[in-house]
Amino acid sequence: MTHEIDQYLQIVADIEQAYKTAIKENREQLQSSKAHRIDTRVFWFGMIAPSIVAVLIAPFSLIASLSWTAYVSWGLIGVSYLALLIYPLLGMWLYRDSIRKVLTAPFASLMQANVKTIMQIDAQYLPKLVSLPCDTLKLGVLELKNERSALEKRTHLVTGAIEKIGIFPGLLALAVGLTALSKTLSSAGIMTARLDWVFALAGANIIFYFMCAYSQIMMSRYDRMVALTELAIERKNSQSS
Repeated sequence: MTHEIDQYLQIVADIEQAYKTAIKENREQLQSSKAHRIDTRVFWFGMIAPSIVAVLIAPFSLIASLSWTAYVSWGLIGVSYLALLIYPLLGMWLYRDSIRKVLTAPFASLMQANVKTIMQIDAQYLPKLVSLPCDTLKLGVLELKNERSALEKRTHLVTGAIEKIGIFPGLLALAVGLTALSKTLSSAGIMTARLDWVFALAGANIIFYFMCAYSQIMMSRYDRMVALTELAIERKNSQSS
């Protein structure tokens, strides 16, 4: 059965590679557009880079002579959250022509954009899955479900159920920190309270947000492969009956 397992894993790898190739080709078509360049710059330089820099320079605020770096860190965290909130609106403006098409024919446009390529790839590799023994396919479903569950548990162990609460805790921590910072600056200029825990919450929340988003993408791929393998099992059973 080892040979059949290797075949199954190779088919899964081929499907993933075909999907990546399709995404790469689509990305290459978009890279020449001005909208894509603006989108990419806002994502990396508006959301990702400020968060990384804020976390890196935050420890320097513990040094008395470099306490001003705490203000810089807070500002960078604020920039990341602002970009995170503006990003969807920016995308709506940059891709307004596509959105206009979606509004004209919502279901058909979304199917064309999100489903067509995946359906073509799945249809290409489904016969190869059907050619495998049923026991191998069932074992593949079992292992994929186990891996998906393990990934979900590891993600929740680190980030918690952040997909349910979103970025609200970080925004709340940022608001508390900025309020206290404003009061401090308007007074004698001396920090009246330590806000390390507030900064940690604001910074960690946005990092965990992206970690959770990546995990959700990976889990959706597991779900897709499980569904495709189960479809192969159903087709194999219908052929044998």
